[in-house]
Amino acid sequence: MEIITVGIPDHGFGVQERLLEKIRTLGEKGIHVNMTEKSEGPFLFLCFSIPDCGQGVPAGQRDILCYHVASALADSIVFDMEIELIKKTLRTRYSYFDEGEREKIAEYVLDALNRGDQGHSENRAQAITRRRNDILFTLLDYLDTGDYLILEGFMRFRLKRYIEQIAIAVDSAVDDFVMEKEYNEFIRLLKYFVDVQEPKIEEIHVLAKPDGRFRLLDQNGESIDSDYLEGVPSESGRGCVDHEDVLISALITVSPQKIILHGFKGKNANDTICRVFDTRVSDCPGCHLCKEFVGRVHAPVGVHNDKD
Repeated sequence: MEIITVGIPDHGFGVQERLLEKIRTLGEKGIHVNMTEKSEGPFLFLCFSIPDCGQGVPAGQRDILCYHVASALADSIVFDMEIELIKKTLRTRYSYFDEGEREKIAEYVLDALNRGDQGHSENRAQAITRRRNDILFTLLDYLDTGDYLILEGFMRFRLKRYIEQIAIAVDSAVDDFVMEKEYNEFIRLLKYFVDVQEPKIEEIHVLAKPDGRFRLLDQNGESIDSDYLEGVPSESGRGCVDHEDVLISALITVSPQKIILHGFKGKNANDTICRVFDTRVSDCPGCHLCKEFVGRVHAPVGVHNDKD
């Protein structure tokens, strides 16, 4: 007795192999399923039936077969077809990126999908499992009343939310990729400015305050002379200043031969400084300057260049 017919693309995406594995599993459990194939145009149709031995299909076996077929299809969509859906979306909507760039963006998309939806705190495995289960339940709902499923059409009309989720993740990944590309270009320019300048000071200590401000000291523990920082933006007359931007400007202006960072753990400025100044940078594991200055909060000033 034929129970379910599934139409899949002729290239398969590994769907047929996953379905065959499920049938073997059912056979080991004593439920014998026959699968026949027939090709029509771009589709391969797989027909599943359970021998009724003249007494009809035993109660519950259709539900068990439907579950295993749906499970194989859900696995195929998430683990085999998803990356192709992402790449197709990128080719269609962002054709101006070259193939290498699209490959990189596709990695960003998968990372975004596997971080989970907003409002969910999940690891990678949990995010994948939830996505797969959403698809599985939709398939089971369809097979509860239908016995003829063309996978491509099912995905287009029954998995609209899933397809939209991928499209949103693609758009977000493109934004992240462009921002990273611009940031890398920004870093490249800053490195150029540093490389072409003669160092104005041998060593500088950068102290990060808990409130987001910084202080600059020379190798003797003295505040950096304001003459070195001429032209560096200050907070005077400005409603909102990014202290990290001011710090980077100050360091490029001074262009020290050696930079020692104090209290920079977890700060964004740490990455930028390390990328711009490269081998000139080292992190202090803890010293008297860390105890004396990093833990002490002063009146709001961006980068300190005066003695307090």
